[in-house]
This record gives sequence, C-alpha cells and structure tokens, in this order.
Amino acid sequence: MSNEIPRDELFEHVKISATVDTVSRMPGAEGWLKAKVSRLPVKIFDINGELLFCDYPVQSAAKGGGTLGHVRASPRKDIAPPIVSYELGPRRWNLRAAVEKLTPSFKEKFPRLSVTDVKLVCYSYPKLGVMFQAVDPTGATSRHIFDVASLSQVPERKERLALEGFFAWSYIESLTDEIKSARLRQYEQLRGSLNEIPEGERLAMLKAETIQQYAKSGYVDTILKLVKTKLLQYCTHYDYKEARSHHCFVLQGQQLDDYCAVATCQMVLCYYRYYYTQDQIAPKLNYSSGSGCPPDQSSGYEQLTCDHLDATYDSSPTFSEAKAQIDALHPFKSGITGHARACAGYQSNMVTKADRLYIYDPWPWDADYKLAGSIAWEDWSSVTHTNYVFTKLACP
Repeated sequence: MSNEIPRDELFEHVKISATVDTVSRMPGAEGWLKAKVSRLPVKIFDINGELLFCDYPVQSAAKGGGTLGHVRASPRKDIAPPIVSYELGPRRWNLRAAVEKLTPSFKEKFPRLSVTDVKLVCYSYPKLGVMFQAVDPTGATSRHIFDVASLSQVPERKERLALEGFFAWSYIESLTDEIKSARLRQYEQLRGSLNEIPEGERLAMLKAETIQQYAKSGYVDTILKLVKTKLLQYCTHYDYKEARSHHCFVLQGQQLDDYCAVATCQMVLCYYRYYYTQDQIAPKLNYSSGSGCPPDQSSGYEQLTCDHLDATYDSSPTFSEAKAQIDALHPFKSGITGHARACAGYQSNMVTKADRLYIYDPWPWDADYKLAGSIAWEDWSSVTHTNYVFTKLACP
C-alpha cells in the first residue's frame, strides 16, 4: 500500500484542522477567521529530491488582503503528521526573486555546469533553500543549495550534525524505520479521531469558504472545551486573545546564518529582562564562526546573567517537560537537528489529537533583522527534538 496521502484527503486534513484550531482561538491566528485556505500548495522537497511538504497559503478573503500564514502538511503518512505546523504571518522571503538573483551568479561561479532543475527544498528543518541540480560535461551530477532568504550557499557536512548552525541534511534520510512505523500508526489514529467528528460538522467545515462561516456552529463550544492553550505571561492584564495586549516574549531574527542558538538565547534572556546584542552573546555560548554552537549552552545563559538564572541542559526532551516549563512561566531553548529555536507556549488539542509547541524561530535571516524570524505552532511529533535548555530564576 502506498504511503502517499491522496491530494483530496490531505486537503481535508488541512481544512478541518485549520478550522478546528482557528475557532478554538489559537493565538496568532485571530485574523484567520475571515480567511480561506488555498487548495494550491507551495511544494517543498527534501534535498534528496523527494516531495517533503505542501505549504497551503491561508489567504484573506478581503480584496488585496494578502497571505496571512501557511499550513504545512505532509503528503506522506510515514514521514510526518499530516499537519506539521501553522506558520503565522506573511513570509519575508520570495522564491521567484531568490531564483532570479541566484541564477546569474550560479552560472558565473560554475560556468561548466548545466542546470537541470531548480527546487525549493527544506535543507535543515524547518529552514528552506533553493537547490540547483546540475550536470557537468562528463555527465557527473551535483546539487548546490542556497538559503532562500540570505542567498548564502549552504554547506553539506555530516560531521556538523552535532552542532546548531548552518548546514544541510536530509529530513527523509534521517528517519529510521522505527520512526516511520510510529508515524504510520499515528496517521491511522488521527484518521480515526477525525471520524469521531459528527459527519455534518465535517461537511460544514469543508464547505465553508471562510473559517468564519463555520465559526457560528454549535459544535464550536465542544471544540473549545477540548483544547488547552498556554503562553508565557508576566502580567495579570495579559490576554493573548486581544491583538493589542501586552506581550512578554519578542521574536528576534538571527543576524548571521549560523546565529540560531545565539538569537534564541537573546529571546530567552530578554524575557527575564537581560538585554545583550547577539555579538555579545555568541562567545559565551562557545560559538565558532562558520560552525555554530554546541547544543549545551546552559553555562552561557548563567554567565550572561551573573548566575541569577539557572539553566539546565536536557538531552532527552519530552512534550510533558515542555508543558511543565510553560506552566511554570519558564521559556526554554528547543534544540532540533542542526537548529535552535525558543519555545513560549504549548497547545493540546483533543479533537485533532495534536500536541504543539509555540515556536519563536530566528530563521529566516533578513537584512533588517527586526523583520527576520518566524512564529509557528509546530506539532511536537513532526521533528526529532534533540535537546532543551531550561531556564528559571535562581533561588536567592
């Protein structure tokens, strides 16, 4: 049996999940109520050439409203849950513009190569790049990957996988048979949970042009009771449902391609009201130019706060640990293969059986770093979590 998810079935997952999560007042997606989910996804490939993700744009129904975010879906049952993540807000990079800028410089740098294909690839989850596949006069093939935002060429060095920096690796080739089997079982469980939704409600979600058209359904009250969401907050007046409410966690983009751990530390320390530039933070995390940072950065967090902060490295992360940290109002660094992000919330949805983390990702790079980075709700099981760095105020 093929592990590919039929196109209509995949879109059903996207539409129902986006509707359920939006009407459950998912923070950051307030504007999605008046939006519609496009049936035409942006296709993202693995660096080995296989189709990896389909990103479905969430588009404002208002004239000229633009794209409000993307629903990232997996077209295969064995590589990721069908709903990988919700990316909130418009993208700051443009694939067409990146290809137009890269093509002449590629030809100048590699005059003997003939380009056979150009793909948008996920070169180090969740970072995206432009991959040129080429052939030389002898018939030898090669691939060359460039970050879609910074346009820097991405090195492929397997020995760097223990670091958090800037290099390419294959998402699909990293999956063991055990992980694939587990994700197949997870998919079947999810299909079963969707079948528990009353048929009339499922049809209403699929037929509604905008999510708001469904939001008046009586079933929404049931959804609200089955979803738990928690974000970081200091203040009693904080309310994530209000667009102009005070927010205690701020997105910081990475100022260099391999500064992901550095920018993550900057975000976490800022929450505790410690303000440093990324260049000040980098040496404390044992940053090495061109390589990045080792995963255990806990001592750097403590040095930068004169030991007023306790930081703990955890190499066996779980979702329950993440939940406990957020419940205690402690932000933390979430490490995955080759990359670091900050976590500032969680959500457990009993309707779609999804456990998600609220991720502040310092990627993508932008020349104006204040416009860099992205925020997403990411399914816990969509990626292998390699480590956490937990933080809390030290006891006096």
